[in-house]
Amino acid sequence: MIDLAHCADFSLGPIRVRPSSRELVGANGPVMVEPKVMQVLVALADAGGRVVSKEELTRKCWSGRVVGEDAINRVIGKLRRVADASGGVFRIETVTRSGHRLICDFVVAEEPAAAPRPTTAGRARRLVWWPVPASAAALLFIVVAGRREPASVAPPAAPMKMPAAVTDLETRGLSSMFENTPEQTAVGVGYLRQATALAPRAAPVWGSLAMSYVLSLGWAPPGERTAVVARVRDAAYRGLGLDPHESRSAAALVSLEPTFGHWEAKASALAAAKSRSRPDTGPLAFQEVEFLMATGQNRAALAAIGPIVASSPLVPWIRAAHIDLLAAAGRLADADREADEAGKIWPRDRLIWFTRFDLAMFNGQPERALAMAADRSGWPKQTPDAEIELAARTARAVVSRNGADTDAVLAALADAARKGQANAERAIRAAAALGKPDVAVSVARGLYWDRPSATPRGTVLPNIGQPSDADPPTAFLFLPPVGQLWGDPAFLALVKETGLPTYWRGAGPPDMCMAAAMRSRCRTAGILG
Repeated sequence: MIDLAHCADFSLGPIRVRPSSRELVGANGPVMVEPKVMQVLVALADAGGRVVSKEELTRKCWSGRVVGEDAINRVIGKLRRVADASGGVFRIETVTRSGHRLICDFVVAEEPAAAPRPTTAGRARRLVWWPVPASAAALLFIVVAGRREPASVAPPAAPMKMPAAVTDLETRGLSSMFENTPEQTAVGVGYLRQATALAPRAAPVWGSLAMSYVLSLGWAPPGERTAVVARVRDAAYRGLGLDPHESRSAAALVSLEPTFGHWEAKASALAAAKSRSRPDTGPLAFQEVEFLMATGQNRAALAAIGPIVASSPLVPWIRAAHIDLLAAAGRLADADREADEAGKIWPRDRLIWFTRFDLAMFNGQPERALAMAADRSGWPKQTPDAEIELAARTARAVVSRNGADTDAVLAALADAARKGQANAERAIRAAAALGKPDVAVSVARGLYWDRPSATPRGTVLPNIGQPSDADPPTAFLFLPPVGQLWGDPAFLALVKETGLPTYWRGAGPPDMCMAAAMRSRCRTAGILG
């Protein structure tokens, strides 16, 4: 049921709609409408140009009570009179035997670019990660070979210039999501849904909405992921139907493609999306960085992420990936500087906190990690106390190298690994750091073939996309301290079982097989041809 008191204001062209006060404010001042008329207007606006059925209107505006078509038609008639009085800014169209939809074709003159608004935390953000192009094309697009477009694709649309209200909503939406919490992600999705309602023919806004749904997947319980995936696809295909070169929509669809065990298919999906999209340093470019990290090509990933960091320095998962890649390259001083800066910007972000903690613990500064764990006021959000305490125990074991401490911590980590992917990641990295390759390989086998549940946003490494139990992470296999295991025959056998060698034979060897000493071992293990 739509609660007008809690509905955000929105715009229809030059008309500002204020649901809480039931007003439409235009050049001639405010016009008040009946509560039911405003509820129906909000329901139609929320649909973003989609036809809204009688059943949906009944559920949202009449609490699901049985009402006749006459009652709905009377409200629609009143709303049409309001639309007519607006001078044609918007109209209500009836689709026989289907429902009603709101159409707003009003186009405003293009405004000069303005500086981004400060976020609620007072930090100015450059939202280049989702740039807003000025026009839309009109060709059909298929993002992945073998995947068909839905039967109904939006017809080609004329270029639409963005109303200021839409730009404002998009900026607010993206800023909210970059806070990297479930609550703010939901707020961001809400803003972007309003933006698509105001500009239903603006392909970039649909692309932003599609990516917002991708990010919300990280917080969705397993039972809700299917519905969220459907929303990703719907928004992305709307964006691509309006503009086949819209890169955010392409990136959203690529993010849904599985990676583990589907290496060649994922690489093909990325290549197809890049070939059809405008070059940018946004989500599609970061998808490629993630794939390079997952396949052990960190040198290429570090080169690719540089332009992304330069253009989008205030996106936490981009900065976290950059820190990990700098550490993998042995550039620890640069990684430390990057981690310190990220810690000042996002002191309690879970991903940033663990990236900083692990950088210290696994790269010769475990005392620094212990100091972070001792500061309870700085503990990350969305993280149980027990997880922080287990991380601190791991750091103490790294410091002491005491056999009893090591065995106790690894036993606790191995037990936790059966309960979620994030715990398995931590257990494997800790076992490698503590010189226990047998434990690391055993936990990794459980991760890849027993498949512990993918706790929403449980990963402590950057991973944008669907946190599926069938798509476990591999990037940490090629990051410190797991590099200490690369020469171990059992570890190489594990890597071979992931199917990565087949991909490497076509794409080139991973970084771990580049050194002369490792090259022969990789050949012996069957990783290199």
